[in-house]
Amino acid sequence: MSSINIRAATVADGAAISRVHYEALKTYHDFYAAALDNPKFVFLVADEGGKVVGFVRYNVVEGKGDKKAAAIGSEAPSGPSLFAPKEHMKGLWERFNEREAEMDACYEKTTNGQRHYFVNHLMVDPSHQRKGIGGQLLRAVTNKADAGGVPSLLVASAEAHGLYLRLGFEVLGVWAIDNGYWSGEVVRHERELGIGGNEGLDERFEGMKEEEAYMVRWPRK
Repeated sequence: MSSINIRAATVADGAAISRVHYEALKTYHDFYAAALDNPKFVFLVADEGGKVVGFVRYNVVEGKGDKKAAAIGSEAPSGPSLFAPKEHMKGLWERFNEREAEMDACYEKTTNGQRHYFVNHLMVDPSHQRKGIGGQLLRAVTNKADAGGVPSLLVASAEAHGLYLRLGFEVLGVWAIDNGYWSGEVVRHERELGIGGNEGLDERFEGMKEEEAYMVRWPRK
């Protein structure tokens, strides 16, 4: 098996990152693609023999009152949110994200204004999963957090709980997403606006649900 090299991504990796993102979330791709745009970012990537097989995106959040720049170079937050809503979906997206008030309260209570690392996305190509690549990518971030003596936080899918628990994260709270209901809302909203393209989305996601959990890993000495 080829060795895995964790490195900073380059512009040339853009297409490969998009491919991994698509494949890793294929089950839910149509659901989120109906409401979201997907701009470019710079990530850390897992490179196996010249092929990008996974990536992690994170940023360093400074504590309250800290006037330093959040980070330098590859650690600097870059670009807009990965999940920016399409213009005609902004109102619906705000409703979808009402649960985030509770999630934000959980996050703010945990960080309590202190400096921390936030892992925004960790994805591995399905054909390369269960090889320890996700763990290597995540440790590249938590090692930096440990060196700085600060916690790491992330929002995890139910499928990823096991990996994060093994790497020392603990669950702070869990929130559900009713994909079936919101798919129906997307179809209804676009129908009212006379916009097509997502017909049948509600049928494809009928009865489907997700779970998201806030998790934290406290720094190791």
